Amino acid sequence: MPKPTETQKTHPAIQPPTLPEPLAERPFADTVSNAAKQCADIEGARFACDEASGLTGTAMEFSGCMFQRCAFADWAFKRVSFVDCVFDHCDMSALHLDNVTFQRVRFATCRLTGAEFLRASLTNVSFEDCAADYFALSEGKCAHTRWKACRLTESLWQDVKLNDAAFIECDLTSAQIRYMPMDGLDMTTCVLDALQIDPHDLRGMKVTPAQGLMFCSLLGLRIID
Repeated sequence: MPKPTETQKTHPAIQPPTLPEPLAERPFADTVSNAAKQCADIEGARFACDEASGLTGTAMEFSGCMFQRCAFADWAFKRVSFVDCVFDHCDMSALHLDNVTFQRVRFATCRLTGAEFLRASLTNVSFEDCAADYFALSEGKCAHTRWKACRLTESLWQDVKLNDAAFIECDLTSAQIRYMPMDGLDMTTCVLDALQIDPHDLRGMKVTPAQGLMFCSLLGLRIID
C-alpha cells in the first residue's frame, strides 16, 4: 500500500456533509424551540437569515441541515449533535455547547468569537475563513478536522486529542495550547506569534526556521551570534 505524501498528511481527507434534496424551509427559532419541547430531532431543514436565542434542550440531533446567515445566541444545550450539516456565514459568537458532537460538518465564513465547545467530538469537520478570536475548545476529540484561513487569536485549546488534523494559513497569535500534543502537525503556514504552549506539546511540530527560533525560549535555549 503506497505511503501518503506530505501534501496528504498536511491536508487530511475529510468526508463532506451529505444533505438531502430538497431541504424544507423552516423558521429557525420556532422549529428548534418546538423540537426541544417535544424531545424531537430535526432533519432535512434549511434555515436562512434568521436568529434563535435563549433556547435550551437535551440530547437533540440536527441531521442534513443547512444554516445560512443564521445567528445563535444564549443556547444552553447539552448533548446536542450536528450530523451532515453546513453553517454558512453564521454568527455563533459566545455560543456555549456542552457535550456537542459534529460529524461531517462544514463551517464556512462563520463568526465564532468567544464560542466555547466543551467536551466536544469533531469528526470530518472543516472550518474555512472563520473568525474565531477567543474561541475555546476543551476536553475535545478532533479526527479528520481542518482549520483553513481562520483567525484564532487568543483562542484556548485545552486537553484536546488530535487525530489527522490540520491548521492551514491560520492566525493563532497569543493562543494558548495546554495538553494538546502537536506532534506531526505542519504549522509552517500559520502565524504563531506569542503562542503559549507547553514544551511537551510542542514536540514534533513542524515549523519554519523563524518559528523555531521563536520557540527556543520555551526550551530554555539562548541564541548567541
